[in-house]
Formats: sequence, structure tokens, C-alpha cells
Amino acid sequence: MAKVLVCVADAQLFLLLRHVLANEGFAAHLVTQPSEVVRLCRNEPVAAALVDWSEGALEKGSLLATLTSVAPSAAVILLWRVQDGQTGAPACDLLLERPFNPAVLLQFLRRLRNLHLAGLAGSSGTVLRFSDLEMNLAAMRVKRAGKEVVLTALQFRLLRHLMQASTVVCRREDLIDNCWPEHSEVEPRTVDIHIAHIRRALNALGPDLIRTVRGRGYALHMPSGVKRPKPSNS
Repeated sequence: MAKVLVCVADAQLFLLLRHVLANEGFAAHLVTQPSEVVRLCRNEPVAAALVDWSEGALEKGSLLATLTSVAPSAAVILLWRVQDGQTGAPACDLLLERPFNPAVLLQFLRRLRNLHLAGLAGSSGTVLRFSDLEMNLAAMRVKRAGKEVVLTALQFRLLRHLMQASTVVCRREDLIDNCWPEHSEVEPRTVDIHIAHIRRALNALGPDLIRTVRGRGYALHMPSGVKRPKPSNS
């Protein structure tokens, strides 16, 4: 049974989440501290981590970076309550504004599980390469110029789609259909935000590899001065 870590302070909320998750085949594991979420994700397979961001204990912002580093295959789901004057919701795989519809959460988890299993079954041991970028699909790891690139599970899927279709322009609608849970209500602007996160992570290690095609979508392009590395035998 796939495990979902639930980091919430409200006991009644946890009982509700445990019930609905169990009905859909997920095991909810209560976690009281963000540091415990990271430890568990590091030591055992986890389908997702659901964290109540509105509790105030997570405002330091380092949790997301740490979590995506130690467990890139785990989806990060945040419960979010907009406060007066509060802006800039944190980047994650699914943002649930409280009060939220549990059906949205369940649809996301079911689709995420299918995407993850299909990806492992169809690409075990496969490594995608573009320019100095390397993506190990089985390990769900990305490296650029030999250095680790930290991405969320959703951002990993977006970059994977771009790399698998590196010779064409990927429309925003195609990225939504292939990378988000089925029936998700995703605006094109949301795609732009996540692509911007990916671009920043990659640009920290080299020239820009993502080309924006106005009115259409995104494509990878080979920057001048960067040569495609020769495939290794590993």
C-alpha cells in the first residue's frame, strides 16, 4: 500500500484524511514535525508528503528544497490558507487552499501513482541526455554538467516531457495533459511558473536550455558553446 506522510497539527483533520486515503488504497502516516517528514522520505518509499503550510512552522522555506533533494519521486502537497496581505504561494506539486475538496486530492494521488508506475515500467534503466543535461528515469535524478539539479516530482515530469520531445515545441496543453493528474484544472500560467522554476535550476549550472515559443509553448535548444556529451556505457 502506497504511503502518504501527513504533517498536520489538527487531529480531526488527520482522521479525515486517513479515512479518505484508506478508501483509495493509501496508508496515511501521521508526522508531527517537518524534520520527521524529511527523515522518513530519506529512509523509505513515500508516494507523497502532505503538509499543512498554514501552521506557521514551515515559513523558513527550506523544507521544500530538502524534501525534493532527498526524495525526488515523492509529490509535495501543501495545505494553504491565504492570509490578509499574504502573497506568493510556495511552489509544490499540488496546492490545496483550505477549505479544500478531498476529491481533488484523491484524483491527484491516483493519477500520480499511475504516472509514477508507468514511468518506471516503461523506462527502467533509461537515461535521457540533452546538451550537458542528464536525466536518469529509473532513479528520478537530474544532473547538469555532473552536478545534481533539485526538482519537484511535477517539475521532473515536465522536464522529462521536454527531453523526450526535444525536437518539437511542446504546447502548454500537451504539458498539462501529460504531466498533471487527469481532470486537473490547470491554467497555462501555472505551466509557465513551473517552467520558470526549472529554468532557474538549470541556469544556475549553465546556459539556458529552454526556449520559449511565444503563443505556442516550450522547446529545448542547444546553446552555443555547449556540446552534447558522448553517452557513457553505464
